[in-house]
Amino acid sequence: MNGLRRISCLFLSFAVLITAVFGSVTGFIKTNAAQPGYVNGTNVRIREDAGTNFRQLAEISNVYVTINGEKTGTDGKLWYEIEYGGIHGYMHSDYVVKVEGVSSDRSFEEQISAFPESYKTALRALHSIYPNWRFYADNINMTLDELAKLEVVRKVTDDKSISWRSMDKGSYDWGSGNWVSEEDGRWHYASREVIKYYMDPRNFLNEQYIYTYMKQNYDPSSQNEEGVRKIVSGTFLENGYYDPNDTAYGGSYIAVIMEAARQSGINPYILAATIIQEQGTKGTSGIIAGPYYNFFNISANGNDPVTSGINYAKNKGWNTRSKSIIEGAQFSGNNYVSAGQNTYFYINYNIKDPENLWHQYATAVHNATSSAGRLVKTYKDLKSAELDFLIPVYQNMSDTASQLPEKNGNLNNYYFDSISAVGLTPSFDRFIYNDYSLKVSGDSTIYVKLPESAEYAGDSSYNLNSGSNRITLRVKSQSGYYNEYYIDVSADSPCRLTVSAENNSASVVRKGDTNGDGKVTLIDLANVQRHLLGLISLTGNNFAGADTNSDGKISLIDLANIQRYLLGLLAL
Repeated sequence: MNGLRRISCLFLSFAVLITAVFGSVTGFIKTNAAQPGYVNGTNVRIREDAGTNFRQLAEISNVYVTINGEKTGTDGKLWYEIEYGGIHGYMHSDYVVKVEGVSSDRSFEEQISAFPESYKTALRALHSIYPNWRFYADNINMTLDELAKLEVVRKVTDDKSISWRSMDKGSYDWGSGNWVSEEDGRWHYASREVIKYYMDPRNFLNEQYIYTYMKQNYDPSSQNEEGVRKIVSGTFLENGYYDPNDTAYGGSYIAVIMEAARQSGINPYILAATIIQEQGTKGTSGIIAGPYYNFFNISANGNDPVTSGINYAKNKGWNTRSKSIIEGAQFSGNNYVSAGQNTYFYINYNIKDPENLWHQYATAVHNATSSAGRLVKTYKDLKSAELDFLIPVYQNMSDTASQLPEKNGNLNNYYFDSISAVGLTPSFDRFIYNDYSLKVSGDSTIYVKLPESAEYAGDSSYNLNSGSNRITLRVKSQSGYYNEYYIDVSADSPCRLTVSAENNSASVVRKGDTNGDGKVTLIDLANVQRHLLGLISLTGNNFAGADTNSDGKISLIDLANIQRYLLGLLAL
């Protein structure tokens, strides 16, 4: 009874402290309902709190956000509490325009009823600006996590950050410690977290990138030379070319692109944007220097993409610019658009046919969104245009969008070096996460070894029932992400399976234990309270112990879990 009284008093004192800390936030007003807003500017910073003196969380440009509240910042000015792509923070009100009057009509609500709620705020905001756009939910029969794991050896990034690189099979040499690269080290395979960000439509349902999901079919009633001219403005395509052997279109790239649209069935705006994406605004690549041309970089790959692309053009007989553009467009029309890959997204992520992921136009993880962003010049002023958007919806989606990982030197090393136990079958493979079996006849131990700087993040032991059991061994990477391995354990009788973990920095951590003494006591409850109040900072295994639900953070949920454990209401 005295123990319960001590816990209650401690919890009460914590509640007073929480009120004192959070109640002192100046002028914070929580809105009754989330409201869409538009970031009117480039590289606008999201801050951890209201004021320029707080840590920067991200920079975003010309996108829709969700406004959850507002407060007066440390600079005396108005700041909005916003949410974008899973990031929660504050942005100066000078850069955020509230999108008023986004209470959609009934027919539009019916149109978007198949989308999860996490899509709808952005879609309503777009509808308020472009009332004739139509959005269709395209249900995918796999989860985002499952598909990101499949894409990890298909997608690459040219960003130099280690934290954006995959250490999966085919992406990293665990023996030598070297990353697999393309084009002499320029490109590395992207991590599954980076891929998830680019595959999650909720990060791109805005005026800049929504064209990632626009259907690409040619419509001569609404697509014309004037629209192409807007897209190519300021690029090499605007000026045309001179070639006495290629005069059918008067040396006009715009005229060639319009003819390519007619023959391929692809939107000419898409064709123009794709050429710019592939060749750059100046068009100085050797792959279009002649005498053979490959404007769409078809089959241009490997460490020497220019040579391979030119050889492909030579084999096709593309000895003029117009032939390369028209026949290259026909290639895309026949192989992608007519085959159902009729958006930038599906051309670059063939997720509706996972067995044929190789059938993707580009390997760059950002290619779909980068290409789509070029269409803004043409469509932003066509408020009454009728466009169709096919937007993927995955199974079991989270309530918030996938977040782009921070750029740093941390490793995505969420793989065990080994898992061993007497009777474990088959032999361990770091890239196989399922299909392991183990038979035990009594109390047993399973040994796991981790890479340096990775941490074991699963349970330290399992109470097994007689018969079939399924256990999860969880590993946390240096970058803070998790991976899970599953083992089906058959026990002759009720017994206990203990996990023994080792590496240069990690050990098995008991949930709720914040000081490494192997027990969960009032001291641990107080440590979590003090961490939440900013009085101490739990790190390493102490942080992992305090994170009772393994969600990667310490919150009031963890505090409540430890309290419930001490009260005998929860097992940790």
